[in-house]
Amino acid sequence: MISSLTLRTALTLAFVLAFSPALTLTFSGVALADELTEQQKNRAQGGTNNGFIWTEIASKKALVCELNQFSECLAQLPDSARALLPLPASHYTQLLGNRGAMVLPLRHAQVAGVVLTDFKQLPSQQTINWGVGHFSLPLKRQAELTYWHELGHLYAIDALSEQGEVIKSQYQHEWLADLYLVWRIAVETQSTELAWQQYHRRNIAMMTDSEFMSHWSVPVLAQVLALYSAEQLAAFSNFRQFYADVSVKLELQDQDTLNEFSSLIQRTFGAGTVQPLPGYMYWRKPKLGEYLKPTLIALMGQNAAEKWLAQQQMDGTTSSEYY
Repeated sequence: MISSLTLRTALTLAFVLAFSPALTLTFSGVALADELTEQQKNRAQGGTNNGFIWTEIASKKALVCELNQFSECLAQLPDSARALLPLPASHYTQLLGNRGAMVLPLRHAQVAGVVLTDFKQLPSQQTINWGVGHFSLPLKRQAELTYWHELGHLYAIDALSEQGEVIKSQYQHEWLADLYLVWRIAVETQSTELAWQQYHRRNIAMMTDSEFMSHWSVPVLAQVLALYSAEQLAAFSNFRQFYADVSVKLELQDQDTLNEFSSLIQRTFGAGTVQPLPGYMYWRKPKLGEYLKPTLIALMGQNAAEKWLAQQQMDGTTSSEYY
């Protein structure tokens, strides 16, 4: 397994590559339509047996590739889109590392991006071990959820573009992709059960290593799951509609607040934390307890979770007279 530093480097490189100026060329929609038609006439139809599929992303398409046939899959791109990924296929497979999937967005008239998949890397459970014990969360339908999350990156670009906006950070990219995932789960399953699983996954990853702050979408997911039922989510006919509705309702945390949550989580769950500091980041403890409570209940049970939160002064009932 690669180290967390290697994984973080890969994540950063993937994000930079996807949005670097070298990959932002735009092509004529008419010219590209002709190119796509001509090239696809001369190639086999995309499908899982060929190691690739084309999937719709609003008015564009995305190419979905399996790792073991990535080079052949990239050859399915029209030349103008392939030119936006100028490095050898092996470079992008190295960026994938031990993850189950990765997206490479393209600023292209008709090709939204490329999704690279290696679903055999996906775990069947997520574990955490800290002072009170060892816990695990069984993970259901991880291949589908991972795939939908990666598509969410592309749908997010489309939805914001529709409103004249752009994505400004990797953190925004991740919570937007999870926003799409929650909507897609409701549409596909008529339930929010798997959305809560994603909520717990994000919390557990952060509790295990505060460096996963870049993926901690919980402050957004908590609001969405409180605002909408599965039926209400599924009533939106597409993600653009859902984003237009939810985006004006969300209260987003600024970077300073996120940094404080990260510091408090590291102080609470980090290895080697022994000295109790009841006043440390006391002003963030009630809200962090609110974010963690559903996950702790899933891991520990109701009584143990509430007891632990009270001990950590994260249940919102303790006076905050610390300086």
